[in-house]
Parts: sequence; C-alpha cells; structure tokens
Amino acid sequence: MTVLNLKEIFEKEEVFENRYVIKPEDLSFPADLGEIREPVEVFLRITKDKNGYRVFMNILGNVELECSRCLELFDKDISQEKEKHLEYYPKEDHLSLSPEDLEVSFMEEPDILNLEDLVREEIILSVPMKPLCSPHCTGVHHPALVLEEESKPVDPRFAILKDLLTK
Repeated sequence: MTVLNLKEIFEKEEVFENRYVIKPEDLSFPADLGEIREPVEVFLRITKDKNGYRVFMNILGNVELECSRCLELFDKDISQEKEKHLEYYPKEDHLSLSPEDLEVSFMEEPDILNLEDLVREEIILSVPMKPLCSPHCTGVHHPALVLEEESKPVDPRFAILKDLLTK
C-alpha cells in the first residue's frame, strides 16, 4: 500500500513528482467490474494550494472486461490523464455542489493520500456501464446456434417453415 504523508512532503518540497507501479492485487479492483491482470503505472505530480492539494495523475494500464452483448472477454485500455483536487471533508452540514466539485476527492485522514484508493476510483469511473468489445458487436455469435439447430432432428411438420427461411 502506497501512503503519502503530504504534510511531511510539502515541508521540504513545493512540488512532489514520482512514478509508481501498482500491482493488481494492491488495487483491490471489484471482481464484478472486471479484472486487472498486469501492473498499473502511475505518474504523480502534487502541488499544494489554499484549499488542499492539486493532484495530476497519468495512469497507464488495461482492465479485462466482459462484453455485454457477446459475453466475450476483452482488454480495455484505461490509460488516462486526470487532475483532481484533494480536500479535507467539509465541516458544514448543508452543501451545494458546483460542476467543479465533481473533480474533488476527500482525504480520509488529514494530509494522508492513499494512492491505490485514488487510482482505483479513477479506474472504476472509466469502466463503462455496458462494456462492448467493439461498437459493431453483433451479440452472441450465430454459428454456434446454427450448429446446435442442425444437430437436432427436424420435426417434419415444420419442414415447410425451414423451406421458407431458405428462399
């Protein structure tokens, strides 16, 4: 687990940059969404601002998903560049959100960043609700259905219908 103490880091530096390789088991990716089989590379740059920290991430990797039409497994590229703002949890009881607030993550502990949690969140947000192996996926492959049909004995009462299909 990669935990960064941001308070200590920014006592010494103004900008923090580093490259990390996160193993699939460290990401604890939900199995019902897909599977990450190879390490994910992350370039991280953090700067401090008045309300918290500005985090720039360049994530490189793949996730194995199941196509929602044909049920075949395929790899989806999850590479992305993302900029987030890390803040402390708000103290007000009632909040209203603005569009900029959608790019905010909150720190569980003050000045502590759990890198795996932040990367997992971004990967999950990049996985489509209905993943497709290709935009032109036709669904379950028909040859298997045709072979299954041909192996069954044909009821002679329906033979005339089969002739209509071939015309």
